[in-house]
Amino acid sequence: MAGTRIAFTITVISLFCISSTLCDESNKLQRKLKATLNPGCFICDNRTDITLVHIAAESDTDTIHYVWDFTGKPTILVALTGKGAQFQVDWAALFDSKPGSVNFTESPRYTFMAVINRIFQYDDADDRAMLDAGSKVFVYDPHNFTWNRNLLWSNEKDAMMAINAGDDFLFKLNAYSTQDHGMDFPHLLHTSNSTQIDIVFNNITNRFANPRFAVELLFVVSEQAAVSSHFEVTKRKTLDDEHTPGIFEIVDVLSPGAFTFSAGGYMEYRPVSYTHPEREIAFSTETRQSQPVTIDSPSVALNTTLAYALYGNSLGQRLVQGMNVSFGVSEDGFYRKTNYTTMTFQVGYGMPPAEELSAFVLIVASIGIGIPLIVLSVGLLYLCLKKLRNRGRFQQERL
Repeated sequence: MAGTRIAFTITVISLFCISSTLCDESNKLQRKLKATLNPGCFICDNRTDITLVHIAAESDTDTIHYVWDFTGKPTILVALTGKGAQFQVDWAALFDSKPGSVNFTESPRYTFMAVINRIFQYDDADDRAMLDAGSKVFVYDPHNFTWNRNLLWSNEKDAMMAINAGDDFLFKLNAYSTQDHGMDFPHLLHTSNSTQIDIVFNNITNRFANPRFAVELLFVVSEQAAVSSHFEVTKRKTLDDEHTPGIFEIVDVLSPGAFTFSAGGYMEYRPVSYTHPEREIAFSTETRQSQPVTIDSPSVALNTTLAYALYGNSLGQRLVQGMNVSFGVSEDGFYRKTNYTTMTFQVGYGMPPAEELSAFVLIVASIGIGIPLIVLSVGLLYLCLKKLRNRGRFQQERL
């Protein structure tokens, strides 16, 4: 059976080479990152309560700008421009919530913003895990939070920031130069065209007997508002749960440009929320989302956000819609069971990346299927050769 051992060795070496090639391909630098904290702000030195981070992610042909803004309501901006475009801030005007206080040196080709507009704690008296018009609600306005930046770290490959409001609302943000899965559960697949936001609702005072949380997100895109234009919520099934055990679904919220031309803005997340810092399937619950609805008077609704600082009263001409994402499912014990809930999502330009079988899964599948076939083939070949050799010997004996 020496032939079988040789075939096995060749198969394993070949699969290892394929795996190495796939890994090297995914780790290639696709954009070069440069992060700047509070660009041009001379009164912001050594102040952790003022945070606006600009990240220029440059490729050979263009630049994607990420802005993580916590000077008003938390806002994440993704803007596509030419390579030479610069992001500028008039800080005095920004602090006064004036329109035009931020701009680019050339008009962006596309912009997409996600705003954390409001956070709700509501009483789920009937354990339906649904936030509706009749729910008793306590509203948190993030504009009134006092933010404290704990960490900002970056190089040309990655950027990461941790910021919190007290010890209650904890945010972690990441930007990337390559396509890969995130380090923490739910291990979202990111690209160099997206930025990830992770929110933890940590040990917040329970204001109701059966409390649950929900987040109101507002989306602003540079696409013109029209009667028929709206964000599309789609759900995709994944091939396996290798990266997020037990979760085989991904929710995409796509702008009209994204789902029509694959050239727009999107938000993506897996419908899972973790109820313990260990983030295991045993400590998880589900999420639910409402359908996007158009926001009336967006210039008023967004006047303390980066969206108003960039577009001002012309927000009324842009597509601005909002939706709620709530956390929890019936009989999961409500928020008070652990006093811990998470939300992880990413926003980006283009189309959300498609999950594929990893090199590890392909190797395991190839070994599980390929090696028995090789052994069978080698065995059949051995039997055929033995039969032919015996037939030749028989014919020689007859002669």
